[in-house]
Amino acid sequence: MENPTRRAFLAYTGTGVAGLGLAAIAPAAANAAEVASARGEAVVDPATVGEEPLLASVTDLGAGQVTVVLGESEVTVVDHQLAQRIARLSQTGA
Repeated sequence: MENPTRRAFLAYTGTGVAGLGLAAIAPAAANAAEVASARGEAVVDPATVGEEPLLASVTDLGAGQVTVVLGESEVTVVDHQLAQRIARLSQTGA
């Protein structure tokens, strides 16, 4: 890949990185619906997400900004705990 654009690089590496992240959190995912329900959070049915990759990117760790992309939709939220958890995954893979 010669002089890749940021978008091309993300598209090329995103699938592998997303798969790595999902593999790291898969054991915890089995209990995620129960935890979300206990916290009073809405539980997302995986069937409603569809086949497109769901990508979360920490855009500013210090500010706790996480950008979530699904297809053409993109939203940025501030969640310091989530940003830190994702950053830890990038450091340790677990």
